[in-house]
Amino acid sequence: MTEPLAIWIGAIVTLAVFSYLARDNLFYRLVQQAALGVTVGIMIVVTWQQVLYPMWLTPIAKAFQGTADWKGAFWLLALAPGSLWYFQLSKRWFWVSTLVSGLFVGVAAGLAFKNQILLIMPQIGASLKPLNPLAGPEGLTYDSAGASLSNLIFLVALLTALLYFFFSIRTDSRVLNPAMRTGRLMIMVALGAMFGNTVMTRMAYLIERLQFLYETWLKPILTFHGS
Repeated sequence: MTEPLAIWIGAIVTLAVFSYLARDNLFYRLVQQAALGVTVGIMIVVTWQQVLYPMWLTPIAKAFQGTADWKGAFWLLALAPGSLWYFQLSKRWFWVSTLVSGLFVGVAAGLAFKNQILLIMPQIGASLKPLNPLAGPEGLTYDSAGASLSNLIFLVALLTALLYFFFSIRTDSRVLNPAMRTGRLMIMVALGAMFGNTVMTRMAYLIERLQFLYETWLKPILTFHGS
């Protein structure tokens, strides 16, 4: 694809997406469905090239050719559970597909649980930060005092946020109520920062698209007609 054609396609697609700001229209839905179709097509190619062909078909073919271990032929057994997915296309036999889908959900849940444990445990260890500004080799300095204060604020935010989610205790306690309110405030600050970061990211995308429309697409056209 030549560069001018790619620029025009990019500009038309960008304007089609921006047209949704006015109202939902056929032009926007056409681009949306085209993007979805391209994504599905890419995923099919990637699945074949990176999963099915090298990890499934190649061991089977080499096993029958005698150039690899004969155990690779056992991958043919994967056709049985794999074919069960297609029963989702039948209203009568849809329940058959739940057998393999339930198996995959169980395996995915187990892997996700393991990954969460491996992710949370280092975070718990990293949460135990030093609070003593005199613990450093140089004693009390501005840097150590600032680091200790930052660690103290982090620890207070962590403990009060965790306390806020203890729903099994009474919330009208004079001792726990201020701490839980502090935890709620910390959560709101964190969510506000996350929302602000999301808005900044979207604005960066918008600015990049506007620069593309003006600098790359519209400005050369105006310069050509002006000359």
